[in-house]
Amino acid sequence: MKDLILHPTTRRQLESFLKSPAHAVLLVAPAGSGKRTLAIRLSEAVLGLSSGDFADYPYKMLVSDEEGKAIGIETVREVERFLSLKVPGAGKQAHNRPVIIENAHLLSTEAQNALLKTLEEPPAGTFIILTAASEQALLPTIRSRAQLIPVNRPEQTAVESHFQAQNDIQAIRQAYAVSGGLPGLMQAMLGQTDHPLMLATQYARQLLSQPAYERLLCVDELSKQRQLALDTAFILQQMARVSLQTASGQAAAKWQRVLNGGYQAAKALDGNAQPKLALTNLMLSF
Repeated sequence: MKDLILHPTTRRQLESFLKSPAHAVLLVAPAGSGKRTLAIRLSEAVLGLSSGDFADYPYKMLVSDEEGKAIGIETVREVERFLSLKVPGAGKQAHNRPVIIENAHLLSTEAQNALLKTLEEPPAGTFIILTAASEQALLPTIRSRAQLIPVNRPEQTAVESHFQAQNDIQAIRQAYAVSGGLPGLMQAMLGQTDHPLMLATQYARQLLSQPAYERLLCVDELSKQRQLALDTAFILQQMARVSLQTASGQAAAKWQRVLNGGYQAAKALDGNAQPKLALTNLMLSF
């Protein structure tokens, strides 16, 4: 995993994990941090595979949510059925069957409770990797059964160096500012590939370029797409955090309003507040 862009502390924790892999690990980082790629590469390292071989490995399971929707108990039942199957040649290596559950914070309470026994006593050779945007969204009983590794945001100099071989430095810095320095989202932006946050990133840039009355015209449309609204508020916060590192005067004041507005909107939307009210307040905050 040497070619992955990682914070030094995160890299040390991953290297320590690989010396003696736990049966379950929880990778925690904001959306856009590249947790999926990290989970796959970590699986390859545990299995002794070369980079890129995970896709063709037959004894794996990758669980992904559907556009931010809750992950129900039936998905956990599917994991259990998968783990009930025998792996040919089992016993020849300590770990031979990975299960990756992306965005585990979307597991329903019922699904999390159903997962407990599997996390505590997985079948021989099985290791489970959970990814989540927040560990607090998971039950304490889930957290206690998995080794926690926070995926810290890499330093800007490391990010720029990582992408510099194939990209212009100006493009890298622009992508860094827009993405908030999130490696997964930056990779999508610079590589012109798809990412769940790309649409929200475009939306956030559009809002920042508009006067308040034009932003208000977007409220009706955005209020009907809760996940896009949440993602846009999240991206606005990331952009503000990066910009506040160098901004001063009126620019700094504006970015502080953007940061506060994005945070309050996300909090309101997560709390099931009226979407139109939450978004109206966001549009008028900067």
